[in-house]
Amino acid sequence: MEDLLREYVEYLKYVRRASDHTIMAYGIDVSQFLKSLKERKLRLETFSVKDAEDYLKHLSKSFGKPLSVSTLARKISSLRNFFDYLVLRNYVSSNPWMKVKVPRLRKRSPDFLTKQEMENMLRVSEQKERDHLVLSLLYYCGLRVSELCNLRVSDVSFSPAFVRIEMGKGRKDRIVPLNSSLASELRVYIEKYKKEADEYLFGTSLRLHPSTVFRIVRKYAKLCNIRKRVHPHTLRHSFATHLLQRRVNVRVVQELLGHANLSTTSTYLHLLDEEKFAAVNALVEEE
Repeated sequence: MEDLLREYVEYLKYVRRASDHTIMAYGIDVSQFLKSLKERKLRLETFSVKDAEDYLKHLSKSFGKPLSVSTLARKISSLRNFFDYLVLRNYVSSNPWMKVKVPRLRKRSPDFLTKQEMENMLRVSEQKERDHLVLSLLYYCGLRVSELCNLRVSDVSFSPAFVRIEMGKGRKDRIVPLNSSLASELRVYIEKYKKEADEYLFGTSLRLHPSTVFRIVRKYAKLCNIRKRVHPHTLRHSFATHLLQRRVNVRVVQELLGHANLSTTSTYLHLLDEEKFAAVNALVEEE
């Protein structure tokens, strides 16, 4: 079972070119499933839809409460993907998880910071060069954590000024322009530390760990007395929201974010609708 899990993780990493976050989440879910399979003396070859439904009930009991809709949906997605791999490798003949109903997730509006909150975080971080650049790239370029951590010096261009993001899975690399101030700060940083082209932008042979990025973001949110739950993706949400607030074309925002589908970017439009309603209501409230 351990060999099978290792094979699957390598498949996700090198063939599917999945993100580190996806690999970790799927790996945990599949490891948990294989352990349960062994305990219940079940075999992958004969695993059925009923076995899948029983497994989900077993998980709820082991947690001591029903699984949340989002957790349940992720577990099913993880195991669907794992069984797709097993079918591909001819370990099993069919995927029973395809017949297990996935609960419908309620869409939440992305959390974002106000322009003032974002400016405060950037200003307070100016004393720590690396931290300031991390926050600046997350916000001004709308980067995901994995994209930031994987940036190499060779991915940064100064003429014209942009960062190149490897999209993977056969998709075209994404080009995100740098504003003149951030480009200048990055140039100074790279020259100061005499960084080679093949080195990670934040690190050398070892890249910056995602958990460090989380700590940096939370540190400055706390220093700025921001009461919201702030994480690195909040800065990406803020980037998209602030662009749309300034009436930037939604398709341009889609390209900058690297969304494959316009519907993903359209999630942010809901926030602008809320602002419109609030503005109209404010007129009534003032009377």
